[in-house]
Amino acid sequence: MLKLFESISGLVKRDADPLADARAANQWIKDISHEDLGGRLAAVRTQLVTLVGRPAYRLENLQALFVIDEKIQLTYLQVCQQYVQNPRAGKAIEEKLWNDIIGFSRDMLAAYQPFVVNEDLAPEEANGFRQVTALMLARALHYVGIQVKWHFFRFQTPPSQLWSATNHLFRLAEISGVDSDPFPLYPSQDANPTSCADEFIRIQMLATLNNGNFSLRQFDWADRWLTNWSRHVQVERKCREHVHQFCVDLAEPTGPAKIHGFIEGEMLRFWGVGELLAEMGRTMHQLEGGDSPARLGLGDDARMPACLDFMRQLEILWSRERNQQLSRDERTQVSKLVQVVSGLDHIFSAIRFDDERAMARASARSTPDSDEVMDMKLYGYITERTKQKVAAMQSRHYAYGSKVKEIEHGEWVVENQSTGGFGAVLPLNGHDWVRLGVLLAVRNDANSNWMLAVTRRLNRIDAEHLYAGVQILTPTPVAASLKSMDGERQSTMSIDGGVDTLGLTAPKSALYVPYIGDGKRVNSLLIHASDYAPGKVYQVVARDKVFMVRISETLEKGPDWVWAAVEVLRRDV
Repeated sequence: MLKLFESISGLVKRDADPLADARAANQWIKDISHEDLGGRLAAVRTQLVTLVGRPAYRLENLQALFVIDEKIQLTYLQVCQQYVQNPRAGKAIEEKLWNDIIGFSRDMLAAYQPFVVNEDLAPEEANGFRQVTALMLARALHYVGIQVKWHFFRFQTPPSQLWSATNHLFRLAEISGVDSDPFPLYPSQDANPTSCADEFIRIQMLATLNNGNFSLRQFDWADRWLTNWSRHVQVERKCREHVHQFCVDLAEPTGPAKIHGFIEGEMLRFWGVGELLAEMGRTMHQLEGGDSPARLGLGDDARMPACLDFMRQLEILWSRERNQQLSRDERTQVSKLVQVVSGLDHIFSAIRFDDERAMARASARSTPDSDEVMDMKLYGYITERTKQKVAAMQSRHYAYGSKVKEIEHGEWVVENQSTGGFGAVLPLNGHDWVRLGVLLAVRNDANSNWMLAVTRRLNRIDAEHLYAGVQILTPTPVAASLKSMDGERQSTMSIDGGVDTLGLTAPKSALYVPYIGDGKRVNSLLIHASDYAPGKVYQVVARDKVFMVRISETLEKGPDWVWAAVEVLRRDV
């Protein structure tokens, strides 16, 4: 009799509808807890399919869906982490995990969809539906965001249906007047509040990273950080010049676009990132001061210095000033190679060799020629001493020429160019260092001079190739050396002869960059970020000329460099 009772009880459990109400959902989740991760997700997906085509969608069904969604989150997050933490897993494993994660997200979004569009509400349930509308729409947006993110993991463009869903869900939140209502998305997992606007902005801001050469883990970091940073972004209906940098058209199946001037439209939504960048700046300052990423809420897997370097990349990408500086010159298709040097010290050295070679050529052309003329006037022939001097100058010229040729460089395939830069296609292998704002020295061949350039646009073409848009800052940079005049002193050093070097400082490298600002020529230097401080005074030596300068306003910042205007205090003879 007992066995018969247990058999009947088991049959009743299997036939019970987990989506009937919250109590049934809680019990069903307990019943599948013995399954492994994949088994639990598969069981949930099987139940979600049963929501399609029901004769009615009641508030109790939605509450049951809320319960199952929240209770399965820990399992789902563990599967997601398996994918993120094992980027080099075999193709078959990666494919299965990706499909499981995307498939679960699609099924959850499809399960919420009937409740989102349901207008046939029972009178006694109308108030209850209104109370949970914000949570329902936010969770639907959350699952759209997961799909967008996982497409980016594979460097794919999200399908237009995802952008339609994003914009439609946010528009419904606006119409319902719940777009900014705060609440925890999954209270048992994270008590911090979010809103439909926060989930919407999180998706939009993540989409702006798709034109950067970022890794899977960096995308994951950014998505996680945006859960906190999104509250510093305000979505507005009217464009504000010099405040807003991005917009989206809720009536179109598209993602965010940069703003390059005042625009307006009933379905356009605008936002700026000034407050977000300020918050990022405070976080970066704390990291530079020695605080840990984990303590700042950036995640246990965020490590220094990679975490700080990536945050600087985000600052460059989202900066309004950077967006306004992008060149839009007409481009022509070409097919050629350019030589490229990276790394500040290597760039400084390459340009310095160009300057030394130019000075050697000038010296070789002028001084020996005048000596030869003088010899002819005095003696009627060229003396052996003058011949040796000419030979020495020629030797010096050839030495500098060979040094330039020995500079290690890479070669990039250029596919288009304009008056201000070029676009190149690079193999991803060996170019993981290429980031937005990275400084470069480029030249066409060994007989050309090095030009100063910076990466402005990046786009993953596929899993193996990267497109880089490069702007030429100046074709004629000048190498310079700096000596601080602000009382920097090195520790005392001595050699056996008793020479004391107290007070001596090693020269620092820099580049003089010709710059036109507001129609006027501005003196400017490009220096290491560590050497920058507003008001700092340096002695600058460039091409045997000596100047005393004071660091003025910042013209642009890169990951490890600062381009600053300088005030010339005096020129030393």
